[in-house]
Amino acid sequence: MRTKKSYTKNDLQIGSTAKISKTDEIFTHTHVVQFDRALTQAERTLFISVLTGFYHTVHFSQQFGGGLVAEPVVEFVAPDTAHYTLRQTVMNGTWKDLLLAILTNFGREVVPIRQHDDSQVFTPTYILADA
Repeated sequence: MRTKKSYTKNDLQIGSTAKISKTDEIFTHTHVVQFDRALTQAERTLFISVLTGFYHTVHFSQQFGGGLVAEPVVEFVAPDTAHYTLRQTVMNGTWKDLLLAILTNFGREVVPIRQHDDSQVFTPTYILADA
């Protein structure tokens, strides 16, 4: 039985890749996900559904605190690269472990993720160490 993976602050490094802004007390941040290959249309649709489902889980459960104020916006800027944008009232939240777990599962089950912002979470050596 696998134990629950806990992510550290270092795993959440967004570095210079993510774009963050604040307007009227709402933080908007856009993240870059690079996949190991081009996604099919079905895989793109699934990725969008997974991120939308993440938002609804966080928004409607009381386990992760408030903060997210809109469904994520996802756009594919290249066949193997997606940007997703989150909007929230604070730049922290207990939902970050959930987001990284969901992205990790997508990478394992659908299309491997090569990079998420500047984080090392999706590098092969990091994933192998977790297995």
